[in-house]
Amino acid sequence: MVIPPYHYYAPTSLEEALDLLVETSEERLPLSGGTDLLVMMKEGRLSPAGLVSLKRISQLKGITRDAETLTIGAGSTVGEIERNGLAADNPAFADLITHMATRQIRNRATIGGNLCTAAACADFPPVLLVNEATVVLKNKRGEQQTAISEFFTGPRRTLRQADQLLTSVTCKRYNPGSAYIKFGVREAANISIVGIACSMTVTKGKISQLIVSSTAASPIPLLVPGATDVALGKEPNSETWAAAADEVVKALSPISDIRGSLDYRLHLAREGTIRALTLAFERWCIASATNAADGTNAADVAESSAEVHHA
Repeated sequence: MVIPPYHYYAPTSLEEALDLLVETSEERLPLSGGTDLLVMMKEGRLSPAGLVSLKRISQLKGITRDAETLTIGAGSTVGEIERNGLAADNPAFADLITHMATRQIRNRATIGGNLCTAAACADFPPVLLVNEATVVLKNKRGEQQTAISEFFTGPRRTLRQADQLLTSVTCKRYNPGSAYIKFGVREAANISIVGIACSMTVTKGKISQLIVSSTAASPIPLLVPGATDVALGKEPNSETWAAAADEVVKALSPISDIRGSLDYRLHLAREGTIRALTLAFERWCIASATNAADGTNAADVAESSAEVHHA
């Protein structure tokens, strides 16, 4: 199918873009990377009268960091995030980027577009959930900051209103005990059957912090507090991983579709949780050993990051 005609707007500032999104007689949608939106238009699932391109808006670009936090402009592409080197401090991002689409798509798709499209199988949400991210939404009346855990309201639905733009995402910069495991039907350019992300801190041989989230196995990206409850204060071992994985399976509500059945998704979720937790703990141990050699403590650094992030 050919994309139906539409008006194309190319603002050069955030203010101009917001002006264009204020309610008019025609429906206008923001266009970021377009890797999902244009496909849906071609398939006839969306037919806006106008598209407001965000490509030329410098206020939506850039990646900044301080000692504790990382802020990513909503217009930053996956490729730009990859080249920024943030994965050295937060390896779940490396897992995400390595298995997300093709290089051509990564150089086009943006983090803001990925979040606002709100596909149930999107890759950024679970990683941002375990990094306790917040997003900023802005319109002509002002801006609001909300936790990523509250941003998604249903399949393809978010808190963003028609006159708002997502302008930035802020999350932990340092999270060495993190991982993202994704299962797809093929190695390259795969769409998630199930994805599991986790974040872990270990103090004096016990798990002192654990967050587990999932994608593609529930209507929206999901945090699993039950996995945290059964793991806190426990030793980081296979028994703990299995108990956490059982809680993940209990929390999910997958569907059966062309990529996998309900039972298969639950099986992958359990296996993915065990793999993700195992990998995150290995990474935590490596970071702790490296920091010990440098005279620092990984747990102290992670705790400091969390405190500042929640301040």
